[in-house]
Order: sequence, then C-alpha cells, then structure tokens
Amino acid sequence: MNKKTMAVICGVCFLLSTLFFWQRLQEGRLPELKVSGSDLGKLCVSQVYPAIDRGVERKETKTSQKATEKTVQETARPAEETNQPEKETKKADNSKPLVIIYHTHSTESYQPYSESNFHREKEEGTVRDVGNVLTSELQSLGIGVVHDKTIHDRPSYNQSYDRSLETITALMKKYPTAKYIIDLHRDAAAYAGNVGKTTTINGETVAKFSLVVGQNNANFSKLKSFANKINNKAEAMYKGFGGRAIEKTYRYNEYIADKYLLLEIGNNQNNIKEVKATGKYFAHVLAAVIEEDGK
Repeated sequence: MNKKTMAVICGVCFLLSTLFFWQRLQEGRLPELKVSGSDLGKLCVSQVYPAIDRGVERKETKTSQKATEKTVQETARPAEETNQPEKETKKADNSKPLVIIYHTHSTESYQPYSESNFHREKEEGTVRDVGNVLTSELQSLGIGVVHDKTIHDRPSYNQSYDRSLETITALMKKYPTAKYIIDLHRDAAAYAGNVGKTTTINGETVAKFSLVVGQNNANFSKLKSFANKINNKAEAMYKGFGGRAIEKTYRYNEYIADKYLLLEIGNNQNNIKEVKATGKYFAHVLAAVIEEDGK
C-alpha cells in the first residue's frame, strides 16, 4: 500500500470520526469529554497513520537487515578461502631431465613380497615401485626425471652391473641434461642387523636410507662430498632422516657422474609402505640440493 492510498484512507477516517463524535456531543452522549470532535478525529487518524507508517518502516528495516547480513556473509566467504594454503604443482620438462633413476638390482623387494628371497620380477613391492614414488614427487616439484625400469639382475645376478652400465650409458647419451644419477637399491637385513630401520616424519613411519660410495672411483672425493651434502640436507630438513655414507672398495659404475647416488632405501625387513614414504621425502631433499646447486 503506497502513501497516497493511506492518505486517502486517513482523510476518510478523519471525516467520519469527526462527524461521529460531533453528533454524539450534540446529543449530549459524551458529556465528560473535554475535546472537540475535530481534535478527536485528528487523534484517531494519528493512531492509524503512524501505525501503518511504522509497519512499512519495520518491513523495510527487516529487509535491509537481511540484505546487510547477506552482504557480510558474501564478503566474509572469500576471506576464509584465501586463508587456505595454495597447492602449487610445478610443470616438469621430462624431455630435458635433470635426474635419471634406474636399478641395477631391479627385482629387489620388500615386505610382504618375500618370494624368491625378496626378489620378484613383478613391479609391485620392489625398488622399481619405490622409484615410481620418487619420480612422481620430483616431477611435482618441477624437476624433470627419466625412470628406467629395465631388469638387470635376471637371468643372472652376477652380471647385473655390466648390464646396468650399458643402460645408464645409453640414457646419459640420450639425455645430456641429466646431472643427477640415482641407482636405487634396498639393503639386505643380514647386513643391517636383521631389522627394518625406521624414523618418523610428520607422524609417518619412514624407512632409513644410506648412500654407498665406491672408493676405487677416480671421482671418489666428489662422490663422497655429494653424498655428505645429501645426508646433511636430509637431517636439516627432517631430524633423524639423515642417512649414512658407506664406503666400499668397489666402483659400482659411479665414475660416470660426479653427482651419482647409489641409494639404498630400507632393507627386506621394511614394509613397502615405509620405503615409499622415504621416496616421497627423499625427493624433497634432493630437490632442495638441486635448487642450491643452481644458485
């Protein structure tokens, strides 16, 4: 109802009430009333019109309040979303990789895959499976990786390093941008105290790792320096995660690159879940070292 209509209604009320009370006064039916009929009419109208006006005002105020609340809610919502951490995935250029991962002893496996004394040709549960995690995590950090899964310890274990040397030599020729070479193994429980050694990172059980450095390589000092750099960075980033550098008299094909890692993650008493977790965290350690090398 608009104000024009209300004004008409109020005018009619004014006239009718004035006539009514004036007639009663003339008839003497309101002897004690000390007010004129005109004033009474105004009184009646004033009680009607303001009430109507206040009703409109209350309605408008309520609507305005709802609109304000809605605006506040809509304004607050984006602020909450901006407080959420942004998940950034960098794009890796795998056509020009920085890292090559391969496996001299490709069939080495973990718990619960114990067949053939913890050696299986199927990929699941083996060092190749762990290599998949390391690869994908590095790539998510923007680092190009080539992961070769050629089986080198079949049919004969003894010629494994000869066969894997052919593989890594061909890969390095094909991908000259690769500066970081990882031969990913697992240790054997017999050499590690018959225990699957672990640590805890962010509440997650993680297998320990070690780096084997061949003393008979011409670049031994550079290999050892790089291994120490990796171990120190791992310890700095995740307390208790730093591995150890194990020196042995063999070469293990490490002479082909100064930033070569013979990486042993866990042993055959570690569960595959634990060693996959190591692959994930080790990727962040290596990525941090690569970033420092690039500065």
